[in-house]
Amino acid sequence: MRFMTRPVRLLPFCALALALAAAMPVRADDASTLEERMSFKDFTRFGLDKLSPDQLRGLNEWMKAHGMTCPPAAAAGAVPQPAAAPAATTTPDHVASRIAGDFTGWEKGTVLVLDNGEKWEVRDDDAFVTSRESRPEVTVEKSLLGWRLSVAGHSELAHVIPAK
Repeated sequence: MRFMTRPVRLLPFCALALALAAAMPVRADDASTLEERMSFKDFTRFGLDKLSPDQLRGLNEWMKAHGMTCPPAAAAGAVPQPAAAPAATTTPDHVASRIAGDFTGWEKGTVLVLDNGEKWEVRDDDAFVTSRESRPEVTVEKSLLGWRLSVAGHSELAHVIPAK
């Protein structure tokens, strides 16, 4: 009967993976894995490091088969290339703009001001530090857990709220 306990032990991990997948934006053109998308800290915090390589591969394959892919993380050491500035776009669940001025990261309470005039306050306890960048592209998206902010060229996400 030992073979029957293994699926039961994997149930919490599968539930966690589904919750993570539901909170991530869906992009059909990506084929990245959870390991590539998540920071090491989040990967271990959610217990995904405890999965065997076969279990992790199976989870990634299942997510891809069901349309739950993750946007790829930036290549390690990649230097963001300046691009033509796209027009800022805003919908009720999605904001695409640039940070007004220089960006060096965030910590809890940091207010990020966007070129479109919006202000977003970081709510995460974990700080994120990066080298100085001028006016990087940002995306703010509504998820199941509130609003998430991502900066182009970085895999870190910040949970944010509209700042006053």
